[in-house]
Amino acid sequence: MQIQLPLAAYTFFFQAIDPVTIPAFAAPQWRSVFGLALRQLSCIADSQLCDSCMLRHQCDFSYLTAGLNSPPEKAGITKKMKNIPNPHVFRCRVRDYPVKVPVGSVFSVTLILIGSANDRLPVVIRAMVRAGMLGFGKKRSKFGLREVIQTGPASPDRLIMTNQQIVAAGAPAVPLIPQAPSLVRFSFRSYYLLPSTTNVEDGFDVTKLLMQIIRRCSSLHEPYTGAPAEADFKHLRSLAEKPDIPAADLDIYPGYSYHGNKKRFSAVRGSFLLDLRGKEDLWPWIYLGQWLNVGKQAGKGFGRYKLAAVARAA
Repeated sequence: MQIQLPLAAYTFFFQAIDPVTIPAFAAPQWRSVFGLALRQLSCIADSQLCDSCMLRHQCDFSYLTAGLNSPPEKAGITKKMKNIPNPHVFRCRVRDYPVKVPVGSVFSVTLILIGSANDRLPVVIRAMVRAGMLGFGKKRSKFGLREVIQTGPASPDRLIMTNQQIVAAGAPAVPLIPQAPSLVRFSFRSYYLLPSTTNVEDGFDVTKLLMQIIRRCSSLHEPYTGAPAEADFKHLRSLAEKPDIPAADLDIYPGYSYHGNKKRFSAVRGSFLLDLRGKEDLWPWIYLGQWLNVGKQAGKGFGRYKLAAVARAA
């Protein structure tokens, strides 16, 4: 059975009030300022920890960012999880340099909401407005939200908010899975993070990557759709074993950190070819994973990848 996980992508357009500097990889910074804004809007017990708060299951901040909205009766993969993944992912263009946005210029960021998180889109929009007032960077450069457009996975683009007025509600859709190609190029659009203890001399573990994608998809399915993902995970595991990789062009950087974070990771960039002949049942999962990211800090924008079918040489 193919996994059915409804989601929606929203692009937020901002206008710079102050000169704004956007980092080369801005997703972690977006997530940080969004979380702060959402907490300020939601929390009535600021000095209390979320996991001990009596209102945590009714709180927008807890639901969207703290991973505390676990269902009372767990099933499937969530039985083994203390906290579940957050139902949102920021998507930003990854550059080799920061971008300076002058006053009055427009810039954007895309936010993906998964399943029932789309019901809280008005709260998300208010938090993004507040995020602009909190500002970016040490100088707290401010920007104003001008427009929100739903940009996927269904088309065409749909206007959600303009001129500070919400004109439509969000509508998640299940991504349509195309027919599985026999050969696919798997390209990382942002660093795929591995634990710092990973022995990079052993090479890149594609089996682990594929199982991480399946785990992320399934762990987001139950809490945000109300039902566990139905799949033969043993079968999927057997398909992920000994993948056929005709070619790879990957770089692994040990000791990677980001935005002053003290944690260290091994960071992977590049691409590889994956032969899917006889492994077509993996395709819906890795196709869906393009919206969800994979690996350590996936919710912060790391582990974003893109797939492209590749024609075979004669």
